[in-house]
Amino acid sequence: MNKEDVILYFNLSKNQVEKIEFFISQIINYNKHTNLVGKSTIENIWERHVLDCLQLSKHINEKKLKIFDIGTGAGLPGVLLSIIGYKNVLMVDSVKKKTDFIKGVVKELTLSARVQNKRIEKVKRVKQDIIVSRALAPLSKLLTYALLHSEKNTTLLFLKGRSVNNEIEIAMKNFDFDFKKFESVSSGDGCILQINNFIKK
Repeated sequence: MNKEDVILYFNLSKNQVEKIEFFISQIINYNKHTNLVGKSTIENIWERHVLDCLQLSKHINEKKLKIFDIGTGAGLPGVLLSIIGYKNVLMVDSVKKKTDFIKGVVKELTLSARVQNKRIEKVKRVKQDIIVSRALAPLSKLLTYALLHSEKNTTLLFLKGRSVNNEIEIAMKNFDFDFKKFESVSSGDGCILQINNFIKK
C-alpha cells in the first residue's frame, strides 16, 4: 500500500496525517546519526512502518485501554497508536537515545503517551490491558516480559515474521496459552500474533 492507500484504509484525519508526517520526518533526520529503523525501510516508510504498526488498531477496539509497548525503539507502534487516538499508551525502551527521541516527538505533538528509559523488568508493575511488541525478541522472551505486567484478561499483540510457528512451538514448552494468527496487511510472510490466557507451566 502507498501513503494514500494507508490513509484510506485507516480513515486517517488531516490532523493525524500531519502528525504522522512530522513523526516520519523526525525519524528520517534522527536516523542520519542514530539508528532507529533500518535504512532500507525508509524508502517505503508508510507501508513498512506506518501500515505495519497501525494494523494493530484493528484488534484494539477501545481507545481508553492501557497499552504497553515493550522495546518500542523509535516509538513504533506506540507513537502511531497515540496519534490515532489511543489515550493510555506507555512505551519502554532501554536505549536512552531512543527514548529521548520519542520524548521530543511526544512533546512536540502534545500526545498523551508516556515513555520510560528502563529495562522492561525494571518498569513499575502495573497490570496492562494490551501489551504490544514489534521486532523485539523471540516469543518465549516476550511472554516472560509480559507476565510481569499482566492479569488474566490481558491480551498480547505481537507483530511477527516467518519464524512465528517455530517460536510458538518453542514457547509452548514453557507456557500454556491460547493464540490466533492474523495475516499481516503489510508483509507477505508476517502476522499479528494474538495471545490470551497465558501462564507459565
